[in-house]
Amino acid sequence: MKKILTVALTTLISLGSFAQEVDEKAKGILDNLSAKTKAYKTIKADFKFTINNKSEGLNETQTGKIQIKGNKYFLSIAGQDVMSDGKTIYTILKDAEEVQINGIPDEDEEDFISPNKIFTLYETGFKYKYVKEEKGEHIINLYPKKAEEKDFHRIALYINKVKNQIGSVKIFGKDGSITTYNISAFTADSIISDSKFTFNKTNHPNYEVVDLRD
Repeated sequence: MKKILTVALTTLISLGSFAQEVDEKAKGILDNLSAKTKAYKTIKADFKFTINNKSEGLNETQTGKIQIKGNKYFLSIAGQDVMSDGKTIYTILKDAEEVQINGIPDEDEEDFISPNKIFTLYETGFKYKYVKEEKGEHIINLYPKKAEEKDFHRIALYINKVKNQIGSVKIFGKDGSITTYNISAFTADSIISDSKFTFNKTNHPNYEVVDLRD
């Protein structure tokens, strides 16, 4: 579950049938979305996280919150907090009273989507295709260029046409799972102290600290 959560926030589909030329409609929408999102100094969002896999009888739903400031983030979900100061990732497991420390993975080599990239994940490493407009949302499919290195084959973005904002993200796994993030609340440019993204041992005096960095 931890890997799924940080997939932040993840192709067997035949790309031979996928148009190789740039989908100009999708590009225009994504470019506008990118420009607006990058202009924000900070982002706060509440979301509902659902993972469904019919073959395994899995259907779980949780709620979470995320705060983003540049390359820093603080993610809270399912009894754990995950924070990063841009150099290190701290995962605080509340039930186990444990803190795990990891370095930042290389996204080119690892099947990893950083939580702070969930609103801009489409910018690199994907081909994209406009699907349709439905219920006031643009639906755009993303296909990873290095499909053989990923655990998912497609990501669907649902972009609010009026707000020019991502409303939900669906990640379609090669194992048949569908992971969905539905954004229920979104606030931009609020003041967030850098201390929010820095682990302070004094706040967790009885926690075991496990350093998993190489």
